[in-house]
Amino acid sequence: MAASLEKIEQQTLLWERFLKDRDRKSREQIILSYVALVKYIAGRLAIFFKGYYEMDDLVSAGIPGLINAVDKYNPGRKVKFETFASIKIRGAILDWVRSFSWVPRSVYTESRRVEQAIASLEQSLGRSPGDEEVAGCLGVTIDEYRRMLEKIAPVTLLSLDSDRRQNQASGEFDRDSGTEGILENITFEETKQELADGISRLPEKEKLVVSLYYYDGLSLKEIGKVLGVTESRVSQLHTQAVLRLRRFLVVSG
Repeated sequence: MAASLEKIEQQTLLWERFLKDRDRKSREQIILSYVALVKYIAGRLAIFFKGYYEMDDLVSAGIPGLINAVDKYNPGRKVKFETFASIKIRGAILDWVRSFSWVPRSVYTESRRVEQAIASLEQSLGRSPGDEEVAGCLGVTIDEYRRMLEKIAPVTLLSLDSDRRQNQASGEFDRDSGTEGILENITFEETKQELADGISRLPEKEKLVVSLYYYDGLSLKEIGKVLGVTESRVSQLHTQAVLRLRRFLVVSG
């Protein structure tokens, strides 16, 4: 406990010195002290890019966001640095991924097909459809459907981020208030009521995955142990949850 308090005091002194003098040494020390935050955020985003990018790639992509946050942070806005930096880091990672334009058009097409199938079944059934029902609607086997979910995971994140940027442009989200991304809003008091309603409508397993991942900060492996399933299955459930939430928010908005 004493060591933790000492670290906080040291960091406070670093910030005071940097904000006053803008000296290079303090800046470098502050950046180094928050590298763990970059690793944490990269780890939270890694669920979307499993099989596409290594963790080290995402961390490297997030470092410029941290540096930008340190240089632009204004404590007068009454926003915690960690909150402000998280926004910058997440944005830097997603911009880096997007810069490659690496996702084939066919993957976007598959993502829309899955989202439309879920929406159609929800409307006709009056409830959330199961995997078998969605697979049947798509005309594929259950294994093929679950492989589709793994393939389209990155697209769901990039689509959500595009929605967020459009909402920010229209004033719906305030970047400086600490709200960041549709699912990231779960951790803030400013969460939209529509999102809370959407989560409450998720099937139980998907609701639990969202809760354990975004509220409790568990890893895919840890969630898998709770549910008694593999990491891949957790990733599939997460992708389905994101698709349902995105559709619900678009319809509600």
